[in-house]
Amino acid sequence: MVLRVALGALTRNKVRSFLTMLGVVIGVGAVIALVAAGEGARAQVVSQFESLGSNLLTVSPFTSFSFSRGGLQTSSTELTMADVEAIDALATTVALVAPSYSSNGTMTYAGETTSASITGVTSEYAEVNNWQLARGRFITAADNDNLAMVVVLGPSMVEDLFGSETVNPVGETVRINRQNYEVVGVLESKGSTGPMNQDNTVMMPLRTAQIKLGGAGTKEVSSISVQVRSADEMDLAQAQLTAILRARHGLETGVQDDFRVQNQEDIVSSVTETSGTFTTLLASIAAISLVVGGIGIMNIMLVSVTERTREVGLRKAVGAKRGDILLQFLAEAVVLSGIGGLIGVGLGIVAAQIITPMLGGTQALVTGQSVLLAVGVSLAIGVFFGLYPANRAARLNPIDALRYE
Repeated sequence: MVLRVALGALTRNKVRSFLTMLGVVIGVGAVIALVAAGEGARAQVVSQFESLGSNLLTVSPFTSFSFSRGGLQTSSTELTMADVEAIDALATTVALVAPSYSSNGTMTYAGETTSASITGVTSEYAEVNNWQLARGRFITAADNDNLAMVVVLGPSMVEDLFGSETVNPVGETVRINRQNYEVVGVLESKGSTGPMNQDNTVMMPLRTAQIKLGGAGTKEVSSISVQVRSADEMDLAQAQLTAILRARHGLETGVQDDFRVQNQEDIVSSVTETSGTFTTLLASIAAISLVVGGIGIMNIMLVSVTERTREVGLRKAVGAKRGDILLQFLAEAVVLSGIGGLIGVGLGIVAAQIITPMLGGTQALVTGQSVLLAVGVSLAIGVFFGLYPANRAARLNPIDALRYE
């Protein structure tokens, strides 16, 4: 009964009711769209990190930053093949060790030229980092021993050089820094998001990369990927790697590590936390329009109370109690915000599909939790901002109300 009367009162002024709801519609829609875009980006980034491999530890050189008269200065230590051999020999929790050497180069094929991120790898690299092959084969131990001039391409690199990812480049010859390399394999896609384009890669034998890209006699490696035997031994493996490398580098007690051992789960957790904070910030900014919408509801309800003063007096004269009047006007405010919230959810879901590609994502993730929260907040806005006008109507003196013109 109360809802039917509230709907009747609102439909008598359709345009005014719609304009009042518009603030809530925009607020809820903005919250839903931005949260969906943020959650989609978070899920995508987490998926990419998880696709790097299971039970994975990554050892990388420690980079320090300092300021001088010349500006920002960076310095980093080196990891070498001797470090790789020590880990392989001494770490009892380690299943596989896969060093890599990273560099950049210019690739050319049939007149097409592109810049490439090149990684020198061993035969274990694909298994440790969870790479699958779409065509051909991966780098072998024999390739490393023989300093073979062969490469495995990521699908984005195939598209850049050959015009389409569907082309089979296995057996073709490409040029890297004016030297010929045979394509022996193509990697399965791992997807790309902004700067994290794992498909835009070129892999070659580690020793070939060290010599051809780093110079003769190079023993340096850019990072060491370590696959631990089981997830239960991750902490122990991390401690073992730290102890082995500190001993190798001659670091005394109290001296800071000159390397970093990163746990894949820690990275995923950090990314999740950062993305969650960013999503919350976006939602908080969008929620400001919900408050504006609430103020609009209060304004219109105060106008409505003034316009219907005689109606309130008449209801009180025929027996309506203060609580009945309060409930009636409060119901109108809640109906306004509730309908606005539902329309806003639908608008937000549509807007999320449009906003997400603009932010560099590929999927929007609308969660039931965000929908319930947005609708719940819109209803709370209706109650909060409708309470004062409703209370004002309930406190009207029936005699004064009936005489009001």
